[in-house]
Amino acid sequence: MAADLHIHIKTEGITEKDLANFKSNTLGSKYFNPRTIAQDTLETEASDKKVSSTPHVWIGEVSWLKAGLFEDNEAFIPSAVQKISNYIGEDLPTLTKELIDKIVGALSSKNKTGYSIADPENVRRFLEKYKGKPIYTISW
Repeated sequence: MAADLHIHIKTEGITEKDLANFKSNTLGSKYFNPRTIAQDTLETEASDKKVSSTPHVWIGEVSWLKAGLFEDNEAFIPSAVQKISNYIGEDLPTLTKELIDKIVGALSSKNKTGYSIADPENVRRFLEKYKGKPIYTISW
């Protein structure tokens, strides 16, 4: 089962607490603090809605789970997806020309997996509109 990595633009009204609520069940996230459906509150539901409604662009397919289970990153994580995830991290970097170039460069590299990745120029066009804004990633 694959997930899709997206780059999201942090818009006005999105707080770090919203991101923490949203990513609380994301293994490997600095916000990892598992909760069950029964533990969801109006606050976490509101955070989920806010975070998921921000402008975003699809980066590519990835199977973080299979990579971990089979200890084979090269087969299940396109190098572009891994690089972009590392470039952005979880510290809400500001989208600069240099970061855009790194992201587009990663998408232009050879994909050795069977997973699809985004067209670099489509991603560039999207990101150029949001230069100067903080960004984050979400795996759906």
